[in-house]
Amino acid sequence: MVCMVFVSAATAGSAFLVKPVLDEVFFKKDLAMLKLIPLAIVGIFILKGLFDYGQAYLMSYVGQKIIADLRERIYNHVQSLSLSFFTKNPTGTLMSRILNDVGMVQGAVTDAVTGLLKDVFTLIGLVGVIFYRDWKLALIAMVVFPWPFFPSSNSAAS
Repeated sequence: MVCMVFVSAATAGSAFLVKPVLDEVFFKKDLAMLKLIPLAIVGIFILKGLFDYGQAYLMSYVGQKIIADLRERIYNHVQSLSLSFFTKNPTGTLMSRILNDVGMVQGAVTDAVTGLLKDVFTLIGLVGVIFYRDWKLALIAMVVFPWPFFPSSNSAAS
């Protein structure tokens, strides 16, 4: 989660640098900022890449541990079942359940949960940036922009 927060902060940081790029480099033609801002952008993206790799590696590690624990529990449960259970259920079906269904749980843990959390942290960071830049415009945007989606979501449900 710490890596996810840093990835989201790097995304918000790159959005934060848009205003200085436009103001200092393009409008004021500040050559010192022209040298400094690209270095800051490259640094942010390097940090973002490192933390994204760390987050992916750690979530994969957690997912593997969860799957190993789940498979061990399933194995212990299967060992405690009666012989009549095994005569009623084919071996291929049991193996498919143990391997495929547990693999799907792993995909849900490593992909869905990770994506959701990272997107939530990124949203919080980007909303923080827009409120820091101009809180009045941010309030207007937060109130006005969701309205066009209501008619389309209601017509899709019909």
